[in-house]
Amino acid sequence: MESNQVKIDLVTKRPDGGCTLVLVETGPWTGEQKNQNMQRLGNRIAGCVSAVINGQVARRYPATIGVPLTIQVDSYDTPRLEVDILLAKMQNDFDKSPEIQEELRSGRLTSAILLRHRWSDFASELTKRRRTSSGSASNACSEWAYLTDGLACDPDA
Repeated sequence: MESNQVKIDLVTKRPDGGCTLVLVETGPWTGEQKNQNMQRLGNRIAGCVSAVINGQVARRYPATIGVPLTIQVDSYDTPRLEVDILLAKMQNDFDKSPEIQEELRSGRLTSAILLRHRWSDFASELTKRRRTSSGSASNACSEWAYLTDGLACDPDA
């Protein structure tokens, strides 16, 4: 087992051939908790990039080898602007990192690492899902399953 592990909640293959590594973050984050969670998120993203560069992601998910990778933070009820700023700063730091840029130029593990933030608040997202689910509550439950850490979902609710 690797000593520096990072939790990647979902890995998807995109139609353009790239892959997306999804990191899910839920709030609300307030007060001192906000600062601690922002630091934890920064460490989580840096750990994910490190796992890409050192080959951990490629060993676990071979479909990611040699393709552009997006690290997508899906956040719910978190401080939107602060997370956007954090990701922009981190992307800038990664773009300036000689180690990361050397790995990207080699194309051995990936050709690009991009950071992306998708934000929503639970109330708006649930309302939107209810309107578009066409009465299929079980689909809404399966779509939200990875966000609730395995909590039971009642399809009749």
